[in-house]
Parts: sequence; structure tokens; C-alpha cells
Amino acid sequence: MSVRIGINGFGRIGRTLMRIVSQALDPGITVVAINDIAAPDRLAYGLKRDSLRGRFGGTVATRPGQLIVNDRSIRAFQEQQPSRIRWADEGVDVVIEATGRFRGGDLARAHISHGGARKVLISASADNPDAYLVWGANQDSYDPDRHDVVSPASCGVNALSVMAKVLLDRYDLHSVHTSVILAMQGWQKVHDQSVGTSRDDPRLGRAGAQSTIPHDHVAGDLVSVVLPRLGEICHSYYCVPTPVGSLAELGGQIDRRVTVEDVNRAMAEAAAGPMRGLIDYEPDPTVSIDVLGNPASCLFDPAGTRVTADGRVKVRGWFDNEWGFSHRLLDLARLLGERESVPAGARLHPAVV
Repeated sequence: MSVRIGINGFGRIGRTLMRIVSQALDPGITVVAINDIAAPDRLAYGLKRDSLRGRFGGTVATRPGQLIVNDRSIRAFQEQQPSRIRWADEGVDVVIEATGRFRGGDLARAHISHGGARKVLISASADNPDAYLVWGANQDSYDPDRHDVVSPASCGVNALSVMAKVLLDRYDLHSVHTSVILAMQGWQKVHDQSVGTSRDDPRLGRAGAQSTIPHDHVAGDLVSVVLPRLGEICHSYYCVPTPVGSLAELGGQIDRRVTVEDVNRAMAEAAAGPMRGLIDYEPDPTVSIDVLGNPASCLFDPAGTRVTADGRVKVRGWFDNEWGFSHRLLDLARLLGERESVPAGARLHPAVV
């Protein structure tokens, strides 16, 4: 039975989700409603033409209050607040909260308490969700009776977490440090602005295409929330002037000596086994654009692996911060939309690869 999805916010992530579902890459998901303050004709234009993804492969049209994608009608609401969106009218199971504005658990919960949806999935690092769930790392901790508002953290956390899970299970990784080099984001500015950034750090108001900008993102903290065995993590995060394609680096200590070949073999085995579809192992030399359109959480780069004689290890992986993350959102949406319980361990592999 297909899970009925509502998307709140038809920006970068919202349109990416729509493209994936519309290309029949996820037959277990049906988008039945969208809410955005823009009119349907603007939503249609944004879906049809995309500077990074190219032309939409299907058909897009509009009627009053509707977006018609591949001849299928999708309800288009135009509400400012989650409490006013009538998701129940469309039988929505899961709302993907993709505006970037309603990241607090209490705010997002209005999709359930007022809108009538069953579950909410916030497409960002959220404040006080019921659970942080990262597919491939801790999705089996999902409790349908307690977890109504869920966050998958961020694209960087997903990339770091799947690599960390492999090293944690194989080598008992600890004393971890992480770095994320993130492609430009929609909230960044074309020119310097001192106000209106909605962020406390004034550096985040600087022109995004002109500088590498440090960002006090909590990616490392959230990796340790998802995988608490890792303990406290030292982390750094930077926004860089590339349009798409990001990099995650993970280092730490293990209690035995290994070779680069040992570590890369562990990642390759995971990519072919329990992390299939989540880690993509790429032996060729790669740069950021090579990950464009890759649905994995992490395109592992074996050329980046380093080890030392005293047990320190470092790995790196690329990720498409929109396409890969949107696939993981759909994996989680399917999980949240299940109406019958699924035994632990049965959710190991994603349905979208």
C-alpha cells in the first residue's frame, strides 16, 4: 500500500522529492498534497526547469488549487501556517516539513494536531523532535507509539553516520572528529547582508559565492545522538561556493593497527552488503561534481583513507546534499507511514537505491 505524502515547502528539497517520486523511483510513495505560499503556476515552473537538475522528464500543468504532474492531480494549498493546512482532506499519512521555517518539534506537530496528518518528518536538523533517525544507522530505534515528529538531522549527518556505523561496528571507533564541506544552500546570500539571515553568526550573511564560510552546525553532535557509542565528537562545518556536491570527513581512534586496505575493504563490503544503496564505493578519483544525482547517503572515496601506526584512521565520502538526502527522507517517510509494525532488522535495506 502506497504511503500518502504531503510536502510543506516546495523549495530545493520539496521539488527534489517530487522529481524522485514522479520518476517512479519510489513506487511505495504517492505525493497527494503540497503546501507553499507560491501559486501553482510558480510551483509548476520551478519543477519543470531546474538549474542543477535540468528539465523535468514528465509533464507539469496546473488547475486552480492543483498541480498536475504526469497527468495526476496533486492538491496545492497556499497557507502560511501549518495549523491551517487541511492534510486530512487528502488522506495524508506523512507530512515532510521542508520549509526550513518550522524546525521545532512543537511547531511541526501542528501538522498532526490541526492538519490531521499521522506523522511529520522534518527535513533538517530540528529542535526537540521525538526522535532523530538516520537510515542505515539507527532507524530500527523507531517506535511508532512514541515518535510522531522525526528528524533525519541533515545531509552531512547522514553521510557521516553511515561511515561511522561501519567503523564503529568493525573497529569500535572512538575519539571521533568530523568535518563537513557543504555546497551552497538556499538560505545563503548573493551579497553581504547584516540582517535577514535568520542566523546568529554574522558570517552566514556574507556572499555565499565569494567565500568559504565556517558554520557552527551541530552535525558532529547529532552524529553522536544517532550513534551514542561514539561518545562526544569534535566537529567542524564549512559552506563553500560550489552549487552541489559536498564532502564529509570522519576520523577517530581504534584499538588495533589496520592498513588502508583493511579500512577500504570494510567499506566496500558494507557497500555491497548491509549498507547497499546507502554507501556507494567509488574506486576512481572523484571530485564534487561526480556525486551529482547519486542517491546514496555517501559516495565513499577510498583515496581519502588514512591510517597511522597508533590506530588513528580517517575516511572521506562525497554526497549530493539534495538528491541523496531526499532519498533518505523517502525511506523514512515510508517507515513512518507503515500502518503495521515491522520486525526489527527487516528495515535494513532501503527500498530506493
